[in-house]
Amino acid sequence: MEQKVFSKFNVYDQIGYLMVGSIAIFVFIFNINCFYGYYIPVFNLENSLIWLVAAYFAGHLLQGMANLISDIPLLHYLIHEDKVNFDEKERVVLKQARNYFGLDKQDDNEIWNICYMFASAKDITGQVQSFNAYYSLYRGWFVIFVLESLFLFGHLAVSFSYQKLYLLLLSIFLSLIFYRRSRRFWKYTRAKVLETFVIVKILKL
Repeated sequence: MEQKVFSKFNVYDQIGYLMVGSIAIFVFIFNINCFYGYYIPVFNLENSLIWLVAAYFAGHLLQGMANLISDIPLLHYLIHEDKVNFDEKERVVLKQARNYFGLDKQDDNEIWNICYMFASAKDITGQVQSFNAYYSLYRGWFVIFVLESLFLFGHLAVSFSYQKLYLLLLSIFLSLIFYRRSRRFWKYTRAKVLETFVIVKILKL
């Protein structure tokens, strides 16, 4: 079981870091070339390892920034990881989990985290891990295009051009799309975690 969980962690999470980092590097190179005229070597077989490491690092950096944003009171609404406001049905499941694990003093947030770890270990189909990976992926892309929108807005304020305006509107549009996708997959993840706990508890798997 430990090998299966570790394998899914590598497949979903690590590829997610690379995909987030790759888009971040692409946007960075575009900005450097388009707005500053600097040349950056493009991807080829000779520098592929360097770009791979750079993308992986950038992916971790952006996910760290997303976690930081979610911890800032004035900005946490941008990344809505709601682990407090559970509805009535969810609270019933959390109460069952609290009794199941014998943890009477933990709040709903802590119980949900324990349910997540439990569901991940029992996640035979991989849905919990895949939903969470998609959530992290869209969250990372959301952060990229929010930062890009701020960058483009700054350039547009200094010197107006329709090209910059179109790029800004496109970046804002992508930010909204990825924001909605991240929220949807967060809901999927939350629901699947609690459903997995209930199924495992009933079937005693």
